[in-house]
Amino acid sequence: MKNLQEYGNIESSLDYFLKFNIPKKAKILDIGCSYGTLINNLYKLGYKNVYGIDINKEVIIQGKKKYKFIKNRLKIYNGINIPFQNEIFDVILMFDVIEHIPQVEIFLKEQVFRILKKNRIFIFQTPNKHINIPWEIIQHKSFTKYKKYHCSLQTYLNLKKILIQSGFKDIKLEKYNIKTEHNINKIKVKLGVFGIFLLNIISIMPLVFQSNFFGSGRK
Repeated sequence: MKNLQEYGNIESSLDYFLKFNIPKKAKILDIGCSYGTLINNLYKLGYKNVYGIDINKEVIIQGKKKYKFIKNRLKIYNGINIPFQNEIFDVILMFDVIEHIPQVEIFLKEQVFRILKKNRIFIFQTPNKHINIPWEIIQHKSFTKYKKYHCSLQTYLNLKKILIQSGFKDIKLEKYNIKTEHNINKIKVKLGVFGIFLLNIISIMPLVFQSNFFGSGRK
């Protein structure tokens, strides 16, 4: 089967996860896993207790065909209720997902927080609202199209607020490497050499002006 084209930056997501030194025996759920490329990479690194869910039936079907070792760990869900029991996971991952969920503050509080074990960790990445909106307008040549799929874009302050309201503690939002092959190729297609210059500028800006927020919180 040909390579599956992931929209998310798997390279950054994997690198960010690894910096937490999560034990190999941890039970991990990737919400919005798409084809399951990230958890397949984790499986190959020794994380055998991995699961992924996504609302897109087609990507789950394709992922099951491509990634044989985790095919029984990939599940379709309705985007509202996570199909797992309370306090069952050691790690919850949400990379490039928060921005897609309507009323995400309710989802975080009633679903993500619910299935995470006490004192365990939620790891995520989501675009910065102030940077993402101009980018989406340029990319799609529309002032409104982004609202259909990025309905819950967050600023630094608002993201921290909803995490606190959802019950998380030890919340950490931080900068992380955005100058990856995925981002360079993506921005080069749309903005050419100027895009690379812009990416370099954003990478050295303070956290509140970063293109993406990487972070974590504990239950």
